[in-house]
Amino acid sequence: MSTRKSVVFVVVAVVALALGMASATYAQKKMDLPPELMKQLNMAMENMAKVMLDMKMEDRPKYMMKQQANSIASGKQAFNTALGRNQQTCNACHPGGGTTGGEAEIPMKGRFAMNPKLPIPTLIGAAARFPKYKVPNDAVITIEQMNNNCIKMFMMGDGLELTSQKARDLAAYVSTLSNGEEIAIGKMEMMMKK
Repeated sequence: MSTRKSVVFVVVAVVALALGMASATYAQKKMDLPPELMKQLNMAMENMAKVMLDMKMEDRPKYMMKQQANSIASGKQAFNTALGRNQQTCNACHPGGGTTGGEAEIPMKGRFAMNPKLPIPTLIGAAARFPKYKVPNDAVITIEQMNNNCIKMFMMGDGLELTSQKARDLAAYVSTLSNGEEIAIGKMEMMMKK
């Protein structure tokens, strides 16, 4: 990139950042925003400044890819770690993201006469179907919420705080298992069509 284009980009970024900060300050005064929301807005502006102003343009893609790779690696670690009380891991039923086949028992009867069993699906391509309706939630849910369904129902865990880095990392890893798959939001698995 030419020096002139770099200077123009930096000037535009500084002006955008200044306008953003000014509009955030105006928004806080005008709308009386809660302190927590203002904290999040200020953090977002600081992060944008760190990448857009403090970092050389040629270093940005490498930095972003490193952050993405770190998140996926942390998610893979979570996938292979016991997240519940029964010491089960995601990988126990979904080795390498696939399936062991067979069925997994939900160790809670509820209104069922016996513990229900569900087929163990593959996770390859699964994230490309979310958000989608899931019966246990009786709602359309995200991949993070689906991960929590498994943690709660099959691993006897509390689930992850959906806004936590660990939940985002696990979702990032599970989503990589859909790389190259066709996106088909809400597509129903064959086992549910029977």
